[in-house]
Amino acid sequence: MDKTTNAKIIASMFACYGQGQDGVRIAAYTNMLSGIPTEILSRVSKKLILESKFLPTVADIVEASRSLIGTMDESFRVKPWGEVQKEIQSGITRTWFHGCLGEDVPDELYGKSCEPKWSNEDVRQTVEAYGFENIGKAKVDEMPIVWSQLWKIYESICNRKKEESVNNYVLGEGKLLDDKCIKLIG
Repeated sequence: MDKTTNAKIIASMFACYGQGQDGVRIAAYTNMLSGIPTEILSRVSKKLILESKFLPTVADIVEASRSLIGTMDESFRVKPWGEVQKEIQSGITRTWFHGCLGEDVPDELYGKSCEPKWSNEDVRQTVEAYGFENIGKAKVDEMPIVWSQLWKIYESICNRKKEESVNNYVLGEGKLLDDKCIKLIG
């Protein structure tokens, strides 16, 4: 991270919103966003200038950084609940009604019950928290309640992960963006 270059990126963003002379705020933004690598900050700045009608807040910039990284690598993207529900439903259908199927399944497991591979850690934790078997054994008339509970669990996991990331950064125990995220830009 190059603090001088980051300050120039932030100053140019401020200038796009007619606030390029606000040195105190530019310095505050530069300091607060010091955990975002220059290459990511540059791309996020362009994205926000194209999408935002008003000067983005520090929180907007951090959120846009996470979104951009999620676009670059699916495993970092926070999926909307509809996609997660569809993935869980598909995993249950494949596992409970068809057993293990696919090219990557060893012969001894083919067609037998097994847990599916989830697209990311958030989905895996959601299913694990509720219990994969509990979801699979729920009666049809109970499914609306099951989906509602799973949604709350997923939401809680995503919010907790985001909060822990910011807390660890503020406490000096972590980075604002995961090292894996930063490697995507390289």
